[in-house]
Amino acid sequence: MRIAIIFLFLFSVSGLTNGKGIRGKITTVTGEALPYAGLSVKGSSNGTMANADGVYELTLEPGSYEISFQYLGFKTLVRSVVINNSFVELNVQLEEQALTLKEASVGSSKEDPAYTIMRRAIAKARFHQLQVRGYTARVYSRSTGLPTKIPTLIARRLKKEGIQEGKAILNESVAEIKYSRPNNYSQRIISTRNSLDNSIPSPNEYILASLYSPEIAGTISPLSPKAFGYYRYEYQGYFEDRGVVVNKIKVIPKAYGEGVFKGSLFIIEDRWAIHSYDLQTTTSGLNISAKQSFSPIDNVWLPVNQQFKLDGGYLGFAGEFRYLVSVTYSKLNIDPGLREDIVIEDHKKETAPKASGKLDKLIEQQKEFSTKNFRKLTKQYEKEQRKEQKIAGNKRVVRQDSIIIDTLANKRDTTYWENLRPIPLTSSEVSSYSLQDSIKVVKDAEKTKPDSTHFKLRHLATGNTYALGNGNSFYFKSPLWAISYNAVEGNALNIITEWKKTWDKTKHFGLRPLARYSFGRKRLYGNIEANVGNTNWDFTLSGGEMASQINRNNPILPFPNSIAGRFFSRSLMKLYQQRYVRAEYSLRNIGDIFGFDVSLEYEKRKELFNEPSSRPIFLWDKYHYTPNRPLNNELSDTGFPEHNAILFDFTAHIRPWRRYLIRNGEKRYLRSKGPSLAINYKSGLPFAGDVDYSLLQATIRQNLNIGPRSNLDYSINGGGFLSTKKMYFNDYRHFMGNEFFFLWGDTPYQFKMLPYYEYSTAEWFVQGHAIWSLQHFLLTRIEPLRVTGLSENLQVHYLKAPTMRNYTELVYGVANIYRVVKVEVVGQFHGAEFQRMGLRIGTILKFGR
Repeated sequence: MRIAIIFLFLFSVSGLTNGKGIRGKITTVTGEALPYAGLSVKGSSNGTMANADGVYELTLEPGSYEISFQYLGFKTLVRSVVINNSFVELNVQLEEQALTLKEASVGSSKEDPAYTIMRRAIAKARFHQLQVRGYTARVYSRSTGLPTKIPTLIARRLKKEGIQEGKAILNESVAEIKYSRPNNYSQRIISTRNSLDNSIPSPNEYILASLYSPEIAGTISPLSPKAFGYYRYEYQGYFEDRGVVVNKIKVIPKAYGEGVFKGSLFIIEDRWAIHSYDLQTTTSGLNISAKQSFSPIDNVWLPVNQQFKLDGGYLGFAGEFRYLVSVTYSKLNIDPGLREDIVIEDHKKETAPKASGKLDKLIEQQKEFSTKNFRKLTKQYEKEQRKEQKIAGNKRVVRQDSIIIDTLANKRDTTYWENLRPIPLTSSEVSSYSLQDSIKVVKDAEKTKPDSTHFKLRHLATGNTYALGNGNSFYFKSPLWAISYNAVEGNALNIITEWKKTWDKTKHFGLRPLARYSFGRKRLYGNIEANVGNTNWDFTLSGGEMASQINRNNPILPFPNSIAGRFFSRSLMKLYQQRYVRAEYSLRNIGDIFGFDVSLEYEKRKELFNEPSSRPIFLWDKYHYTPNRPLNNELSDTGFPEHNAILFDFTAHIRPWRRYLIRNGEKRYLRSKGPSLAINYKSGLPFAGDVDYSLLQATIRQNLNIGPRSNLDYSINGGGFLSTKKMYFNDYRHFMGNEFFFLWGDTPYQFKMLPYYEYSTAEWFVQGHAIWSLQHFLLTRIEPLRVTGLSENLQVHYLKAPTMRNYTELVYGVANIYRVVKVEVVGQFHGAEFQRMGLRIGTILKFGR
């Protein structure tokens, strides 16, 4: 979805009408097809696009029309046509657009003329968004996927579903969209059809964005106020189109890669509005390109058609994805106070006087603004509009959406689509529907056979989730992926299952039993967990007997611990036997910014020891594991007798800068731009247990976007024990350490070389973690590496505790190698004294449950 957001730009909607019209083919003067060329009816928003073969069809009522044919890099052609009671065949040939270079007064600096054009376009960018107060529009959209490579292991299975190399996968939808300024959108899905499975409507959800916006899904727009920090511009000439002068600007990123565009941007002289664009970017090694054309409607240039393409490969898959949108607006409401007949002077050469006051009034009084002053006045005007049009009086609302799916949306027949479809299908798209029809016949004939929700032998190796109907599902994890090894239990086998029921969209109930057999201890134990809740609260009740890590945050995961134990003679997990009953309640989104978690747990603790038979696979007679009893600088003996503990745990979460969007009346919270605060109080209750202590700590976290695909993520945590009347080592404050070279999953707030238990404390502590992710640092300065999705990061991990006053790790890391591998070089310091270097490799992925 992140990739799609970049290119589903503002007002991407299309209209369709019944009746006769025109059809034909759009080509060059040499007869070559112009794929996805646009055409529109002059004086209206009615229009469409040609298909990949240049073939088009536009339905029109009888009458006389002027049709504009448009394709980037070619002259717009206007043809008159009279429609009677049949389709008129109108084949057109477009000539390449020659660019004219004009003389420009650039002064002694000899600055490229593109910069004065772009300063004006940037100054008016938000103005062009604010011009439209509302509209009603209809969209026809089509997405076509073409797999070019499918891994052999699953090719046969996917073929049964109609997914094959070289065969197109098609989806079409028609929707009506209503918009009102500043951020209210509603969609009604009229019809949808796809070539895989049309049993469920699959509308495209329009995440409306615009090139006029400063950023699009983290990608800096060439019209952003900070664009000059990321782009260079080159003037390439001008041409005339439909009565306006259009400047072609080459957009050149200072460092091409994720988060920036390259390509061409066409800006209308004097209006400084977008005429069209042809831009490319990349994300995670995938190539993305987008083209969009604008047309004048009610004296405002608005986007009327769009094409978006993504191609590349990932994890053995490769293919191409295309997305087409065709546009018709109706009931267009233009702000009368934001007229186009104004003059914007470049602030570097400006003679316009400084203006102050309300923008709409100033437009009436004068016709000249400076670029800087105009941007300032536009922001002020926007603030005034937002005050007048508050959404439910809540400034936290970023956007409001509603999506309604017509009951007949997925039941339209072929004849309906043939009459409705404004962009003709290509031969490969027609065959896609034909292929799926034949597959459907086979599936219908096999309805009496067990379907994919029934048990199959291969599920023993892969695991599976079975949809049982009526909101019920059952999951089990393959035993092959649930075997682990540690020095206490030896080989251990988990049987993990889950039954889940959902209803009323947000409510759920789950039951998760787990059985575990330890071959070393020769015993069976396990636990069971029941959970009920919705989007705002959860209640969980669990209990059983397990061999659990002394640090209940589980710093070492089963898979890397198994590798360390069997192949590197490292006993990393330190376990104790826990019989427990736990109740936990979570309440979220109180006033949209508050939440809390509270739990009460009883556990009977027993110390465990390594099994005598535990040995690594290689050279087992020469190596042995360290004891299961951890070493700690603060406590000479970390062993403990069997005892009981009653634990109370309360955490309050505060997110003051949290925002959300509303979709169909439901809130969807967005990642907060400001810091979040968590306050935790934990206590061992003495009235029914053998421990008596209290711990208070606080954590502040924030993720700062500091540029294209560049983030600073930090966490600061500190606190101390208020009382320590009776404690065991389990109750100490432990830290997320690591002593193994292999990293499994994403671990932003975990130390890379800190011993797991050496600095655990029963007093006070402060720790901090900062991760600066960059896309243009050392290796990523090399463009061929950067465009593969490679990223670099600098990290600092710090701990201050009674037995280690200043522990620091400095880390340089490279991530997304082949999109899944990461490598980190770690420098370890005690105070200012360097200790040693370490190498960490691993994967950012973590499989299974």
